[in-house]
Amino acid sequence: MPAVLIVGGGLAGLTAALCLEHHGVDYVLVERGAEPTVLPRSRGMHTRAVEIFRQLGVEDAVQAASATALKMGRFGGARTGRSIADSEALDLSHVLATGAMVGADASPSAFCFCPQVLLEPVLRDLAEQRGGDIRFGTELTAFTQDADQVTATLTDRSSGRTSTLRADYLLAADGGGSPIRTALGITSTTRPATHHYLNLYFRSDLSDLVRDRTFSQCEITGPEVSGLFLAKNNTDEWSFHLAYDPERESPGDYPDERCRILLRTAIGANDPALDVDLLARGVWDTATAVADSYRRGRVFLAGDAAHRHAPWGGFGANTGIADVHNLAWKLAAVLRSQAPDALLDTYEPERRPCGLRVAEQAWLRTDFRARYAIRTPHNAEAVDRQRGTGEIMTRYRYESTAIHGTPAGDAVDLLAGQTGTRAPHVWLERGGRRVSTLDLFGSGFTLLTGGDGVAGAAWAEAATALPVTVHHIVGGAAEPGLAEEALRDPEGSWPAQVELSPRGALLVRPDGFVAARSDAGLTPDTLHDIWRSVTGHGNSVG
Repeated sequence: MPAVLIVGGGLAGLTAALCLEHHGVDYVLVERGAEPTVLPRSRGMHTRAVEIFRQLGVEDAVQAASATALKMGRFGGARTGRSIADSEALDLSHVLATGAMVGADASPSAFCFCPQVLLEPVLRDLAEQRGGDIRFGTELTAFTQDADQVTATLTDRSSGRTSTLRADYLLAADGGGSPIRTALGITSTTRPATHHYLNLYFRSDLSDLVRDRTFSQCEITGPEVSGLFLAKNNTDEWSFHLAYDPERESPGDYPDERCRILLRTAIGANDPALDVDLLARGVWDTATAVADSYRRGRVFLAGDAAHRHAPWGGFGANTGIADVHNLAWKLAAVLRSQAPDALLDTYEPERRPCGLRVAEQAWLRTDFRARYAIRTPHNAEAVDRQRGTGEIMTRYRYESTAIHGTPAGDAVDLLAGQTGTRAPHVWLERGGRRVSTLDLFGSGFTLLTGGDGVAGAAWAEAATALPVTVHHIVGGAAEPGLAEEALRDPEGSWPAQVELSPRGALLVRPDGFVAARSDAGLTPDTLHDIWRSVTGHGNSVG
């Protein structure tokens, strides 16, 4: 019997598979589609998502896929006009200079442009290579749960044969329409749609037209057609999000030939014979919905099943990746009997505020110019309420279970090892190689200590009986007799970065978030009790 049944083979589901494998948890992943999506929906992986891929050992593969994405130009830029041909570039110098659109926080990783159609097959292949039980073309058609397990009915969509599978837990990453969420009767906090679109994915060689005017997004505001072009490879593969009014028409009123005519108009092609090959289509709107509960018994929601909103800002898939990264280590700890079921109750209060935040921030970017922080009389209020990408995706703060009273979801200006925040990145050295502090976090808790050997020995002794790995950071230049595997902080920057004394320590969770600090109750004597607290065993001593 697998420990976890993952339903959904998109970015959240596939990342969940890799996260569970990383923690040694066996799983089965089912996806009703026979193949990954061909619609290039999510396109950009924010820095935090790439950090997660780094921890899973797949960052290089993701960056390699990213390197194949663009055939010309670069990712970025925005244009607007009646067509691509007569469009004008927006001045984005104010956001590009600060890195606000992709996040500029210190990290060993970096934003990468990697459309979903390129990334999903990579993640699927890696999960299968690592021994994952991945079943595309298999649909969850029914499920029940009791106090001990989830019982699922699975249907092979090619043969129609059904089978029964039992698992300890079910992870629903089955999309915005989530049949699992519906079956559980989980309601959502919503906003109604303001815009409706047909997502038309097509092939047409526009290399000459866009050679000196590549873009990420191009708004089309012509009298015959309006919508938005999104670049996929900057040459011959594109998405056009065709705006339509559901009060007057439906997607059925747009047969392929009409779509091709409208696409040529939006492109601004003088040649009516311009080849436009429609590859796929989808329908979506700008409504937002965040599930009111992320857990129901042994079933958890993640990704679009938990939070659905427009793609503006690229927050959707990236937030889903962070959802499953948060949940996976908790499932592993409970399944290994290192933590009680109460630890799983922390998933919703930590991740749901993030879902609400990204839904709101996507909503505030509905206006095209607001998306790029360009103020107009029409969008000034929305621009004023926007937060930067780094704050949204990296510098948020969970409520600490060790030290109470920190508002969940509040952001910090600088990552300095505050409880509830992602531990800061600092480059260290080990055996002549650079190592990020983020590379030190694995499948268990980590204690980062500094100062002299006596202080380090006290922390190591305190951690002996716990599933906690101790890393002692030695400041300054290399000393004679220093072990090859020693972690060295040549610039002595770590204590200042985390605002601790040289002998201070941080207790860091497997997902890289700080659980406790030595200036807020964490000592060698309290380590055991605080570890029990943050893993759901009882109240904090802090």
